[in-house]
Amino acid sequence: MKKFRYRPAIVNGNPIVQFLFKEMHKQRCCQMDLSERVGLHRDTLRKWRTTHTPRINDIEAALNYLGYKLTVTRLKD
Repeated sequence: MKKFRYRPAIVNGNPIVQFLFKEMHKQRCCQMDLSERVGLHRDTLRKWRTTHTPRINDIEAALNYLGYKLTVTRLKD
């Protein structure tokens, strides 16, 4: 496991991306470790932090690694 380092603020306004990076910080999981385990390039995670929106299968794999499951629920009318 790589040494954990604090990363800059999350600029991306996507709530799923914000949750992912906050949870990574809580679990002390660095971007390099997550990218290696999930099969993403580390620059992909860097771009998620700033501007890009991840594909569903990529964000789901990252959340699964952290112990979460991505689900869809119906909005209340």
